[in-house]
Amino acid sequence: MLRLKRLMLPLCVLLAACAGTREAERSPTLAHVPTQTLPDGHVAVLVREYDDEVKLDGGREQRMHVRYLWDYTAAVAREIQTTPDGALLSDTTKPALTLNATDAELAYAVALLREDKAIDARFTADSDIYGGFSFREPGHEACDKASRCIHVIVSRDSGRYKVAHAIVDLQTARVIDPNYDPDLGGVLETPLKAANQ
Repeated sequence: MLRLKRLMLPLCVLLAACAGTREAERSPTLAHVPTQTLPDGHVAVLVREYDDEVKLDGGREQRMHVRYLWDYTAAVAREIQTTPDGALLSDTTKPALTLNATDAELAYAVALLREDKAIDARFTADSDIYGGFSFREPGHEACDKASRCIHVIVSRDSGRYKVAHAIVDLQTARVIDPNYDPDLGGVLETPLKAANQ
């Protein structure tokens, strides 16, 4: 019995270590969008980047490359600044920063929305999809800090008719609200509704 206990302890430690790195903890979104693995091992999506030049103390100018990424491992926005040759200047988490979705993230959010058969039935060949802008409200059950909630808006006829307006959290790959703004009508819908009453 004592020997069995000695064998069980290392096994329990090993299982606990594996549980801390389970694949299930990865955001499902990562399988559908281009990603980068950062030096700390975190997996992130590059949202935007640009080159800049700043003045340092003493008047010297420093050229830098700035990247804004959504770190799916830590569920937070990051700003990474490097020199033009790639040397790290700063790597800062930005918990209050919301970042719009990339095209690939928006496409995946639409795919999640279309899994709802009732919503999918409303799509037509001429459906226009836009959105990808952030939705975050303090105290919101699903869309507060550590969420990557975005608007997904689908319309027809150049925006005249609403098909869907949903909130999708890319961090958890869930449709939070499939009918976020049910009273939002297209330009022609309001007169048509009034005429039919």
